[in-house]
Amino acid sequence: MSVEQTDKRPQEERQSERRPLMVRVQYRRTIVRLAAQILDLSCHGLRLAGMERLREGEAVWITLPGLPPRQAKVVWVDRFEAGCAFVEPLHEAVLDAMIAGHMH
Repeated sequence: MSVEQTDKRPQEERQSERRPLMVRVQYRRTIVRLAAQILDLSCHGLRLAGMERLREGEAVWITLPGLPPRQAKVVWVDRFEAGCAFVEPLHEAVLDAMIAGHMH
């Protein structure tokens, strides 16, 4: 891949486009269950804002509305926001339904 192609890739090295979504969720790290806010979501990950600071490389289980908990890895942390990558991506139809169901 040339430098020109790299520069045009949106949102750094994300595998899919993040779409804005403001929804409260629960996540679990080890045995602790905590509340957080999703700020945006894609098939491959999400940006999470919570009261606790997560650590890069940490595994979390995120419970999205209407879905069983899914495992994600914390990729980056900026204060109380974290970018998380799903171990198993969401299906595009599930993502579309979730976005449609939470836009008013």
